[in-house]
Amino acid sequence: MKTRWIQQKGYDRLLIFFNGWGMDENIALYLQENTSGRFRHDVLMCYDYRSLGMPADLPAALKSYAERTVVAWSLGVWAACSAGIEGIGKALAINGTLSPISAGEGIPPEVFRATLESYDEDNRIRFMRRMCGGSAGLDRFYAIASRRSTADQQDELDAIAEQVDAGEPVAKPEWSFTHALIGRRDMIFPPEAQERAWSGITRRMVNSLPHFPFFAFDDWEELCSCMED
Repeated sequence: MKTRWIQQKGYDRLLIFFNGWGMDENIALYLQENTSGRFRHDVLMCYDYRSLGMPADLPAALKSYAERTVVAWSLGVWAACSAGIEGIGKALAINGTLSPISAGEGIPPEVFRATLESYDEDNRIRFMRRMCGGSAGLDRFYAIASRRSTADQQDELDAIAEQVDAGEPVAKPEWSFTHALIGRRDMIFPPEAQERAWSGITRRMVNSLPHFPFFAFDDWEELCSCMED
């Protein structure tokens, strides 16, 4: 996976954001711009899961933070378990599960394969429309959409499928997700599958929320507030 610092000011608290498939830094920068200066966390973004695990020297460097929190969205939920990070206090899964290709707890396999095999310029737009819950959400999303190419996104999705089929991640992290945010209008990860997957942790259901959640929860503080019991 690739990483990018969104905010690095030497705070003693760290937020690690695992972005969704096919994304670049635009969503994370949008969230950062909406966040007030009261949010005294460094912010590290992870994305592009063609290979799993952070750069080799990074997990050790992150141990210097007194508090480490994870926010993961979509396929980033699955990828977070392969990052090699330790000492996570709280972790929020948003519209994603640890079994991303699954009839019971993720995206139905036939749907995932159809998306992968038919992904082109036209279907990219259709996918984004479904992700955003309709045309109005898509129109707004364009301003912060990933600038990665369609072919690049398809290559990443193919690599994710291969890794899931191979049983990755092989090693489970010592931390677990503590909270889940589930959108009942999610047309990518079926809400009922998410409910089954997260039956043992604190869940928050939002009736109006599509798969893309960041117009309803549009800053780091608001997302972290979802982990307040």
